Amino acid sequence: MSDKRQFFGTDGVRATANHHPMTPEFVLRLGQAAARVLTAGHEGHERPRCVIGRDTRASGEMLEAALIAGLNSVGVDAVLAGVLPTPAVAMLAARTGADFGIIVSASHNPFEDNGIKFVHGNGRKLNDATESAIEKIVLGSDTEPARPEGRGIGRVSRLADSVELYVAHAVASMGGTRLEGMRVALDNAHGAASLTSAEALVRLGADVQVFHSEPDGFNINEECGCTHSEELERLVRQSQAQAGIAHDGDADRIALCDEEAIALDGDELMAVAAESMLRKGTLKQNILAVTIMSNYGLDDLVSRLGGRVIRTNVGDRYVLEQMHERGLNLGGEQSGHIIFGDWATTGDGLIAGLQILKIMKETGEPLSQLRKCLKKFPQSSRNLRVRSKPPVAELVEAQKIIKETEKKLGDYGRVLLRYSGTESLIRLLVEGRDVEYLEAQADKIASAVLAQIG
Repeated sequence: MSDKRQFFGTDGVRATANHHPMTPEFVLRLGQAAARVLTAGHEGHERPRCVIGRDTRASGEMLEAALIAGLNSVGVDAVLAGVLPTPAVAMLAARTGADFGIIVSASHNPFEDNGIKFVHGNGRKLNDATESAIEKIVLGSDTEPARPEGRGIGRVSRLADSVELYVAHAVASMGGTRLEGMRVALDNAHGAASLTSAEALVRLGADVQVFHSEPDGFNINEECGCTHSEELERLVRQSQAQAGIAHDGDADRIALCDEEAIALDGDELMAVAAESMLRKGTLKQNILAVTIMSNYGLDDLVSRLGGRVIRTNVGDRYVLEQMHERGLNLGGEQSGHIIFGDWATTGDGLIAGLQILKIMKETGEPLSQLRKCLKKFPQSSRNLRVRSKPPVAELVEAQKIIKETEKKLGDYGRVLLRYSGTESLIRLLVEGRDVEYLEAQADKIASAVLAQIG
């Protein structure tokens, strides 16, 4: 079976709400197909169970109803967790012994969009092959399963204490460290974190200044949240906070801002965490897992402290796969999906934020000082318009220059050449220590690419 997927992207199925494939009809069928794949090994007399959570988009109610109908029609009970962050649904699926979990969310996208994400009963995201198996059933015309009748039809229940369970879990991740005396500016993006993050911070003793936390179904991510770092910087200045935290709509990502009102990216957050964990001896295997997009300054920092960095394809689920396979407990993406594996099975914006605040408390250092541990390598990038997209390996002259460049850069640099998934562009990134060399090599590679396909 091919792992080529028609509907699933890097993080579930996502589209404009009420337009294919994000229609009630399609989502109902998607729920049925997922149930067949994800409950294949279910044993026992009780019906399989699925935990469903959603963000604050108005369309989430409609799509949740479609999922419920799809699940119930194939004999799966739907346990509704309500409005809740994606990582909370993953945690609850594992905590409650559910067969799988579903999150209705389009993450950082505008309110017009929506999406469906799945996790296994252990809280982990699906791999490509599992998503392909679900799609095969959705697209099949002769795969209709036998429908249960009578007592076999699935039921619906509500998990009344879902918020409390997640908040208590987040507080426990601090291991007793308190946040008294720390003022935190919190931007909830009018999303799922509106019910959870402030509560956790208050319980830990922080002085929390809460912003963008009045969801109305249509204002999610609207000029706020972790994709608008300029707004977080403004809020930190306004509230004179020691740190700023911003989430996206489903709170699986985070942006942090230091007390000088300068935002950090995911690489800087992972650097702060990796340095702390390596010094304390708590970084499992002494390995940090990142994607190919992360700056090589991370490799330099981690190797100097006796560890190493491994890289995966773009997408936090590929980082998660490596973390699971190797038994690691820290990884993430430059975009702000940070995974503290001791406390989360997926990217968790609240857990990540709390762990950084904990390091600030333990060291007594402000975030502006902690971030200095990462010395980012210079980068030279080009976005080149192309007329065709042959395999990158067939760009013969460019590949010769790339090999020569990679040999010169050694372990402290890289060349990344990949096509845009949505535009007629090829993206080039050369990273290393010598800016003049990077610029010269980027020009040579770009010229060779354009000579062949420009």
